[in-house]
Amino acid sequence: MRDVKQGMGKAASDGGDIAYLVEGEGPVIAGSHPYWAPKNGGYPRVSGCTTITVYPRGFGRSSPARDASDYGFWRLSDDLDAVRKQLGLDRWFYWGVSYGGMTGQVYAVTYPHTLSGMILDGTAPSWQYIQDTTSIWPEVSKSPEAAAFRDNPTPEAQKAFSAVIQRLGMGEWGFPKQGMIEQEQNPVALAECIRRIGEYDVREELTSLEIPVLILVGEQDPSCPPSQSAIIANAVPHAEMHVFPNVGHGVRFHNPPGLHDLVRRFVARATE
Repeated sequence: MRDVKQGMGKAASDGGDIAYLVEGEGPVIAGSHPYWAPKNGGYPRVSGCTTITVYPRGFGRSSPARDASDYGFWRLSDDLDAVRKQLGLDRWFYWGVSYGGMTGQVYAVTYPHTLSGMILDGTAPSWQYIQDTTSIWPEVSKSPEAAAFRDNPTPEAQKAFSAVIQRLGMGEWGFPKQGMIEQEQNPVALAECIRRIGEYDVREELTSLEIPVLILVGEQDPSCPPSQSAIIANAVPHAEMHVFPNVGHGVRFHNPPGLHDLVRRFVARATE
């Protein structure tokens, strides 16, 4: 795998410029998320690997979104591949958390020959996770705050919506508070993801993936519980799943002991 230039860059993609940040040296692991991005710097590094943080439209130095359709898994998947091409990489790894993991699955089934492997972290393979009775979403979805936010995604509506999510389990087992403070968020992008979630279902396509997939999930994840990770693990031919005890949503953000060693071993095996 070729070396890539450190620092910020941009890639042209369908009428916009997609910003990215390259840090570290070694096998390349890209990461992104459709409705948040780091305010300063990139995603946490894995020593011995290169981290590429891809900023969605409307975040960081990326172009503004032209309209709501510029948000979501599908647009970001195409923009990810524009960054890969700009960097001259034949293949790379991708590490996606939550909706970032859903983006990764869309990317994998759309561009199957561009990945050396994929790390899916606290995520789900289809819209049906919102019906999973071991998650908070059946109750969240019934709340008037959820409907109000979906219909009018103002910062105030997002705050009320987030309060419901926190009360139903994400307060104790969600992303660490400091980790969220360090992220720039966009309520319009989140609302667009929620509105279009019914279009998301890659379960059938996952059965044809030929790449190795490392699946990470917190045992106490209230959003995308282990039952959803198990669906992915059972569908993907070359998958391994690790459940972390006493960890909630987003294993990368909780950073339990041994996580980075596990990722390095996975990357090393996939690049042998």
